[in-house]
Amino acid sequence: MRQKALLALLLVGACAKPREERAHPPNVSASPSKSAALNAPERPQPPGAVVVRTDVGTFEAPSVRLMVTFTEGEAPPALEVALSAQAEGGRQWAVLASVEPAFPKTKHATARLTRMPLQVGLASAELRGPSGPPTLASDGTLELNVTGREVHGTVRTKDADLSATFEGPLSVECMVPAAWLQGPDTHASPGAPVPVAPSSARGSTVVPDEAGTTARCRALKEQFR
Repeated sequence: MRQKALLALLLVGACAKPREERAHPPNVSASPSKSAALNAPERPQPPGAVVVRTDVGTFEAPSVRLMVTFTEGEAPPALEVALSAQAEGGRQWAVLASVEPAFPKTKHATARLTRMPLQVGLASAELRGPSGPPTLASDGTLELNVTGREVHGTVRTKDADLSATFEGPLSVECMVPAAWLQGPDTHASPGAPVPVAPSSARGSTVVPDEAGTTARCRALKEQFR
């Protein structure tokens, strides 16, 4: 019952209007199911668009999510690739990776699987059943390749139940400081500098730039056409 309630909550969240969020800390939980990235609302996609194939069956998800978070100043953005796929009977397979800022250009990333808090170059993979504790990969690798808006991924680990291949559409989500959406140059060309939010009570508060209002988000999405 608890698992069904969680799945119902995720489905409701997927249809809700994205809410204001805070930027992710440098180190995030190694468990994908506990990640703020995977708990954030996902944009509607065709059901079963992503197919995950494992030794214990096939899982499906709307999309592989690339979540990019810009912060105030000129620091590079934080990039996370996340996938949470479901199967019959309440089973869930999930992977979460922190990738290099150059990923939108290279379209390729490799990461080492770990149970430790994630940093760039590390990833976690998890298999959950309808009951009992989850299985979390302790070692192995994740490889990602993107062509256009299509993602191909491979998880290799000693645990055969967690090893998988997956492919499907990529969704790009761009988060920026709230003040950037109120700046005078938000509709400038993609190469133009983006207004930097002044020091305020908002601190590191970030919000989704769904319309591509800021130059950095427009430039980011142009790389995945």
